[in-house]
Amino acid sequence: MKSNILRVSAVTAMAAVAFGVAAPAASAVEHHRTEARMAAAVEAEPVLGAAEAGALLATSEFRAELAPRAQADLRAVADGTATEAQQLSARASIASTLWKLIKKAGPGTVKAAKKAAGKYSTFRNWVNGLPWYNPIKLAWQAAGAEAQYQMWKFIHDQV
Repeated sequence: MKSNILRVSAVTAMAAVAFGVAAPAASAVEHHRTEARMAAAVEAEPVLGAAEAGALLATSEFRAELAPRAQADLRAVADGTATEAQQLSARASIASTLWKLIKKAGPGTVKAAKKAAGKYSTFRNWVNGLPWYNPIKLAWQAAGAEAQYQMWKFIHDQV
């Protein structure tokens, strides 16, 4: 063999060893940083904000599907006077109410939603592809990122 080929293969082997050892260590450090950021974000922000609750209550089709108790809990969150139990109840009612809107839209929409609910990004793209006047899209856009994820998780668990 030529010495040039041996030299290139030796450098390639050394690079593979270096990346094989360094990459897992780097990803472990990044994973720890990500968990710390997520924990800080959860502590810093409420699960459902007053602005999000107010925007959802302003959507008439969404408000019509809410149960009276859920509407009262969502109103308390919007006013900023909600207890922790009301926060949790409002968050759960948002997800189930979106599911009611999807079922109300018809079997074709239910089938499309279930098909898209496999991955969050696919479901988000499906909802964003709906017409601007669709009540499902209006409710989705009124909700914040955490509420959108809870909506997807609820529908994903229905499948």
